[in-house]
Amino acid sequence: AATSTLCEAANAAVQGNASEEKLIASAKAVANSTAQLLLACMVKADQHSENAQRLQNAGNKVKKAAAVLVTAAQSAAVFEEQEVEVSIQSSAVYAMAAELQAQEEILRRERELEQARKQLAKIRHAQTYSFKKMQDNNEDQ
Repeated sequence: AATSTLCEAANAAVQGNASEEKLIASAKAVANSTAQLLLACMVKADQHSENAQRLQNAGNKVKKAAAVLVTAAQSAAVFEEQEVEVSIQSSAVYAMAAELQAQEEILRRERELEQARKQLAKIRHAQTYSFKKMQDNNEDQ
């Protein structure tokens, strides 16, 4: 659960819907869960075995990575409260953006059309199967 929340928070940050607190809390939750898992494993395992040492090393790397993520999140420009707006008044840029939006809309509608075609094929297949089954039952009688 902690890793899922961390992935969601990271995706939100990448998309510009960042919540510094959620990202930091999620990273800390992953580090805490890792520590608990390591503790549980060490209680049951030989602490001096090679596997236990590798597990401990992996756990330490996860904790360090989480700490680095927290530090990076705290200093990232994405989370700064002051927003800097950049306005480009170039008609070429707007034309390109409009073209990309139109292409995106076409692709989205093509995907929806393909899904609708697949749904129709499933319905027709189910109807054909049902019709054949009814015919077989009628012939048996």
